[in-house]
Amino acid sequence: MSALGSTYTTKADREATRGAYVLVEEEFWGGPTPLHRHLESEEAFYVLSGEVAVWLDTSEMLATAGSFLLVPRGLPHGLRRVGDEPVRLLTLVSPPGFERFFDDVVRKGEPALLSDPERLAELAAASGTEVLGDYPTA
Repeated sequence: MSALGSTYTTKADREATRGAYVLVEEEFWGGPTPLHRHLESEEAFYVLSGEVAVWLDTSEMLATAGSFLLVPRGLPHGLRRVGDEPVRLLTLVSPPGFERFFDDVVRKGEPALLSDPERLAELAAASGTEVLGDYPTA
């Protein structure tokens, strides 16, 4: 499934992990994600290829192939692709729930949601995520 600048391939869903986590392979080819925080879940990224700038709390760091990033629940974060190549990531979310946001975006129609940021933020909130604004400039 593709939504909001990434293509997602589920490797382990909530049923396979008995509700402990979801594991998704992500190809991030779009623009920066908004600054956001997950109120109910931890999120972890393992970079398989490419370079991605990651805003964590109050600063930006560069992550390259082999980097592992853990984002504790409640910590503001965002991703920004560096260069022209897509970034491939393994993304783990525990407990599951946020993955439903992307299903909802596809089902409700991404173009309509992108033209109504308030509605998109409400959809994210329903999945336990608070959108805080645009990706910060360093």
